[in-house]
Amino acid sequence: MRSITGRENVAEMCADLLQDESNLSGAWCEAAAWPENTDEARDYIRKCSKTGIKLTVSGALTGIAGGALPEGGEVISASALKDIRLLGNGNIAAGAGVTIEELNSFISANTDGFFYPPDTTEETASVGGTIATNASGADSFLYGSTRKWVEGLQIVLPSGVLLKIKRGMHMFENSTCTHPLLGIIQLPLLRIEQPPKNAAGYYIRPDMDLIDLFIGSEGTLGFIVEAELKLAPEPEYVIDLAVFPEKQESFWKLYDSLLDAPEPLRIRALEIMDDRCMDFLRSHPGELPLPPGNALFCLLLRAEADSDEHLEETLVMLDDMLVSSNSNPETAWGGFEPSERQRIKDFRHALPEAVNHCIAESRRKHPSIHKFGSDGAVELSRFKEYFVLVTGILEERGLPFVIFGHAGQGHIHANAMPEEPQQMLLAGEAMREIAAAAVEMGGTVSAEHGLGKLKLDYLKLMYSEEEIKGMETIKRDIDPDHMMN
Repeated sequence: MRSITGRENVAEMCADLLQDESNLSGAWCEAAAWPENTDEARDYIRKCSKTGIKLTVSGALTGIAGGALPEGGEVISASALKDIRLLGNGNIAAGAGVTIEELNSFISANTDGFFYPPDTTEETASVGGTIATNASGADSFLYGSTRKWVEGLQIVLPSGVLLKIKRGMHMFENSTCTHPLLGIIQLPLLRIEQPPKNAAGYYIRPDMDLIDLFIGSEGTLGFIVEAELKLAPEPEYVIDLAVFPEKQESFWKLYDSLLDAPEPLRIRALEIMDDRCMDFLRSHPGELPLPPGNALFCLLLRAEADSDEHLEETLVMLDDMLVSSNSNPETAWGGFEPSERQRIKDFRHALPEAVNHCIAESRRKHPSIHKFGSDGAVELSRFKEYFVLVTGILEERGLPFVIFGHAGQGHIHANAMPEEPQQMLLAGEAMREIAAAAVEMGGTVSAEHGLGKLKLDYLKLMYSEEEIKGMETIKRDIDPDHMMN
């Protein structure tokens, strides 16, 4: 097992361990370790437990909430846990350090007609990290988040004990679960049921599966070493489309019609880029073609079809919807050929990459600057209201920003891009107001990225003091010394 000791040695030899996509600064630790198997992870965590060392769990470092950045203590990284294999039941066992890109490549080479549905934006994200945050992505409109596709977990608990848990083996009854290794776990009673898409606080349902408590727990309850993942049959055709309405009313009309679309239309993803995204991409051109000059919004959608006939019906239906919403089909991009689908995917990814590049440029002048991003979601009936409110909150403060995200789930990312230190405070105020607005509308402060260190205080916007204490009790029962994260 590779390991490094000494604060200066860590900073010099593996500085990347102290940085993630949140761009937060000041991370440090006294030592770091990269176990390559379960036994090494168990032995290392057991040693830390006996000596009272605090541990930060780390993975591929693609998170944007700072959850993997240490504040002292030691770091245990899952990035060397790369074992991956097919199981007899058709599922896949993958080490926590396997990236989504590696997982998809393995599936493509070793299975016939199956795929792993969670389509995280960042393919270098790790399996362990996506489980720790219950990551979702574009295709969660149809296929749900990571939680739905996890059948089993192997987790090293803070005590150094290995917990093997399978879906369906241990259930809560009336908010209580008794487990031979964990003892009695009691869920707090919530005033309001958690939203369907939520990554803020522990997952809580009165009669839920115990495995779901660990999914989305952000490394606070243990160190994931391996996961058993389900696959889904791959459809015959997948169609990607980027539509560029020239008027707001055209966008919202098309959006509403797609939300309510009956069969044969089977939509996997439904996403939005606002007018500022279009302007931002035009002013930060890359290798991809620029959006049409008159485009006010972009609506990205992905649909699937099971046969030639189903494909033809789908294409006709989409064309009719574009025409009826006054969106010009001639300016739309996309298709079902791999090259066209990749073009849309690259276009989608170009926006956050351009935003990160812009922030990096500002950091050269002002090192304290970092991006501020919202992760709130509301019920679909209030999505347009939420979008307008978020836009107003950022405009009032005069901040450079773009808004994009998963419109089909009422979930948007508002990215504020401070250009000077004076705007940092304004951006922080705006993000908190946006998070509070989502809660007031019955939504969540974090739908897929988790809270990490950057947004931990947002928990108080969403839960009462008693509810938070109930979650703290779960943490204390499993990690009595508050050793992890």
